[in-house]
Amino acid sequence: MIPSEVAQELQKYSSEDLLAVGIGNELRGDDAIGIYIARKGLERFPDKFIDAGMAIENYIFKILGRKEKVILLIDAVDFKGNPGDAAIIPLEDLKEQGFSTHTLSLGKIKQFFIGSEKELILLGIQPENIALGSEMGESIREAGDRILDILGSI
Repeated sequence: MIPSEVAQELQKYSSEDLLAVGIGNELRGDDAIGIYIARKGLERFPDKFIDAGMAIENYIFKILGRKEKVILLIDAVDFKGNPGDAAIIPLEDLKEQGFSTHTLSLGKIKQFFIGSEKELILLGIQPENIALGSEMGESIREAGDRILDILGSI
């Protein structure tokens, strides 16, 4: 479920100020949600989304060179919610982990933006299954579609 607080938080920003960056791993089921949202978003709003796949570090300079001041990172994050729940999560709250489905942990990504005028926001979607070779669940896909609708209304 997408709480109204998440929608309200996202709607604080104008479309001119917001760049959505989808992160994920297509080989791990629900972990592909960030990529799913980015690709669907690129179809509707080609200038407002980046599909960073598993390696956002490959897009840092492209992101830093953009005019948008707010970078919305979208990824599957286990915050102990129900599958498909969404939350705005401070990057400071992410624990450094020895294992990640990405080449660089989200907790370390913020270091690339120190000194820039960019505001980083993490929109986490609670996954259900990130097992290698699994498919993205329907509840996760539906959450992605609702998030796209919210972003489209900005």
